[in-house]
Amino acid sequence: MAKAKRGSVVKKGLKFFVYGEQGTWKSSFALGMAKMKSEEGKPLRVLYIDCETGSVDNYLEDLENEGIDLNNILLVYTTSYSEVEEWATKAMNDEDLYIEDEDGNEVLALDAEGNPFRADVIVVDGITVISDNVKFAAIGVSEKRARLKAKAQEKNATEQFVAEATAGLEFKDHDKIKMKGKNLLRSLITGTDKYVVVTSREKTKKVMQKVGDKMELVEVGKVPDTWEGAEYEFYTVLRNFEDEDGTIKAQIMRKDRTRVFEQNEIIENPTPLYWQSVIESNRGKKSVVVKESLESSVEKDEDVIAKGFSKVEESPTQAEEEKLPETVDEYRAVIDKRIKSLSDAKKKALVPKVKKAGLPMDYNKIDDISMLQKFYEVVTE
Repeated sequence: MAKAKRGSVVKKGLKFFVYGEQGTWKSSFALGMAKMKSEEGKPLRVLYIDCETGSVDNYLEDLENEGIDLNNILLVYTTSYSEVEEWATKAMNDEDLYIEDEDGNEVLALDAEGNPFRADVIVVDGITVISDNVKFAAIGVSEKRARLKAKAQEKNATEQFVAEATAGLEFKDHDKIKMKGKNLLRSLITGTDKYVVVTSREKTKKVMQKVGDKMELVEVGKVPDTWEGAEYEFYTVLRNFEDEDGTIKAQIMRKDRTRVFEQNEIIENPTPLYWQSVIESNRGKKSVVVKESLESSVEKDEDVIAKGFSKVEESPTQAEEEKLPETVDEYRAVIDKRIKSLSDAKKKALVPKVKKAGLPMDYNKIDDISMLQKFYEVVTE
């Protein structure tokens, strides 16, 4: 539900999103949170979720040599979205965390003072791996879906194999994948007052532009290699890069809500220690935490929208009796029938959906059955 409060000074959060090429100190920046002190002057305790499976192990000895007690760092190795979400949620809720001892027994995790480990910082290092794995899982589901459709249509073994092998993500799957990722990240941003660092690899962004008389893909910059727009809600977005002289630097991308640095400012030797003053200024201030997840917010909005539309639901028997199209001509026929049944307003609303799916508007000129299937899904969703 919405949260209201009187205008007052509240704690500033540290919510970093750091991206860049391999070897640009993203992990060392994240581990640098262990060098920082809390409002009371105590070392911060860091839950470090390592999705790159061992990428930070080489840094631990250096930290210990600098006087950092490694009992204040709890490492979790996983490449699973659900496990990242599980550990992050436990840390946000200040639940007891359990680890395996040398004998393989499960024991309560303790911090450097011998108290149950309560994270001050949550790090998710390598969100690219997690977002990739969610896509792979979705493709696996898509293949199973194709297998079930093939069986329902009584295809032979060869036809069934082809259906599974060519199964791709449906148009609606991409939005689900994006929603899943944003739900996790929004929880880390608004659902807790703990400090957060998320790191990502980068990729080259290309867009279609007219070059001379042709439309070509043109490079327009570097963006995080993960869910699109994943970095937007973070308070501080950094892009780490190797400068021409071989030194590692960081650029403030778009914003730094803490106002420690200006937009687009270049930072030498990027480290979270530059933001220690933000923590010190929080002493005595209250936190504002909005626990509601993106998924629960969307569910409420879905209820409102559902009440605003009157629609005739198809009976289960009708849905079961309706046979899915199999040939190019059958797909064109059902698409044509579906579009003709729509109101003018809904026909108009289809245009941006079809373009977003990367499909031509004239379905009668589409000969590829997989593209027709995608078109069919757009007009029937």
